[in-house]
Amino acid sequence: MSNELDDLFVDGKEIDKKLVAEILSPYVKIDKNTCEIRPLRPWNDAKAYIKILIYLLARKAMVAWGLNIEEAATNAQIINDTGIKRGTAHPAVRQLYSDKILEQTKEKKYYMPNYSIEKVKSMISQG
Repeated sequence: MSNELDDLFVDGKEIDKKLVAEILSPYVKIDKNTCEIRPLRPWNDAKAYIKILIYLLARKAMVAWGLNIEEAATNAQIINDTGIKRGTAHPAVRQLYSDKILEQTKEKKYYMPNYSIEKVKSMISQG
């Protein structure tokens, strides 16, 4: 029996894979064997906070695809994997966390909650 409220409820663990692919595809490709995120040309022109969002969304995509990688990443991992300078990355990550775009684990690792994906799309399109 269908309920009028059914459309209001979602599974918080599911992601809109089509939307994630739409956001990521101009910026990165993902190596399914090594879990390496390979930047494409538009990545080079992206602002630091956009690179951080793309990076963490790519990690989310890898988990959703079933790759053996942890979704959350430390500041050090973000810096190392994106090439963003520490003095730029730390304030950007803190601001994204403060703005509730990113969340943090008990181990001080950052990840993008599913509810942020739509907002991230908007942020990226605004540049």
